[in-house]
Amino acid sequence: ATAIRHACESRGFFYVTNHGVPREAVDAMFHAAREFFSLPVHLKQTVLQDHNNRGWTPMGEETLDPSSSKRGDSKEGYYIGREAEEDEIGLPLRGANNWPDEEKLGLVNWRRVMEAYHDEMSSLARRLMPVFAEALGLEKNFFDEHFRRPTALLRPLHYAASESSPDEGVFAAGAHSDYGVLTILAVDAEAPGLEIQEANGSWTPVAGGTSGGFCVNIGDLCERWTNGRFRSTVHRVVTKQCQGERWSAAFFWEPEFDVVVTPIVREGEKPHYEPCKYGDYILGKYAATHEGFKDS
Repeated sequence: ATAIRHACESRGFFYVTNHGVPREAVDAMFHAAREFFSLPVHLKQTVLQDHNNRGWTPMGEETLDPSSSKRGDSKEGYYIGREAEEDEIGLPLRGANNWPDEEKLGLVNWRRVMEAYHDEMSSLARRLMPVFAEALGLEKNFFDEHFRRPTALLRPLHYAASESSPDEGVFAAGAHSDYGVLTILAVDAEAPGLEIQEANGSWTPVAGGTSGGFCVNIGDLCERWTNGRFRSTVHRVVTKQCQGERWSAAFFWEPEFDVVVTPIVREGEKPHYEPCKYGDYILGKYAATHEGFKDS
């Protein structure tokens, strides 16, 4: 807990190893992602991102840094969430996943592989949260009641084999901080490209990964929840054409839709943020960066 507290208070990024996630599950997920993203566009369009934020997001659909980007980010993705329970159907961002028709698209066991990886990430996130609570000086079960039915989104990502040019407003993923509590990132083949912004505005490359490890970073909601104690660090992805395509998979761990996030203050400390309902907060974030949510 001490090491994680230091990492969260200083950089907001750390690597986790010896995590219990089978390598086979990671490899199978990346193989399945490559199969889907290699399909022709007209087939991928059969599972376009829906109003519950499930499905395929085309290349350039997302602009994470609208103020600096001249065009959409050079990546495509696929959102896969926790399957909603019956009493959640119809609520915002709750519903069935938008699965591809495997027979028509020529995919094999695609849903099974992605569900297995999603389950592994959910279990890892649940193992991490008590450590976060302990790092904050709280009871280990502090976060449990807020994540009974979490917003848990897996997003495999495919970055084009193109050259980013920050000076010209061209990014693989524009500068941004993540929206939620924590993000667990797997990077295939330890590919470079991820950079974090230092306090002076400069950019530092993040190592592609440790063998079999995951990169974990703090999101905006966690910074808000911890009253600014844990840092949500701005980061981006800058690719070079010579490195070829880049493959990663982000898993976003966020609370239940109706949870009210109230800053955790230490003795003698004043809250730096107003309490907010998670659902209202996240819908506003999506509307600012995703074309499909601008009219929501």
